[in-house]
Amino acid sequence: MLSSVAAERPRRSNAVYGASKAGLDALAQGIGDAVREQGVDVLVARPGFVPTKMTSGLRPMPLSTTPEALARAVADGLERKAHTVWAPRVLRLVMSVIRLLPRPLFRRLNL
Repeated sequence: MLSSVAAERPRRSNAVYGASKAGLDALAQGIGDAVREQGVDVLVARPGFVPTKMTSGLRPMPLSTTPEALARAVADGLERKAHTVWAPRVLRLVMSVIRLLPRPLFRRLNL
């Protein structure tokens, strides 16, 4: 399932997008847990900004990735039977820090 780093902590500038990705992310993880014993693997991919036709005209964000790099991360994750992949990988650390920020501090950030 293609999620987004926005699922980790939705920002005020794209709250609806982040909330929808968070819901789909949680649903995919729950389904993955439910079907694991039947030998079914569910992979959640959490990319950062990906320049595509859909995002043309938008300013690329820091730590952007490419469709090709995301595809490689997904293929690698499927091989490893991972449940979650990040593209680029450093976003896992960045979002772990952002997720832990107190709400008053998070609100001050211009994200």
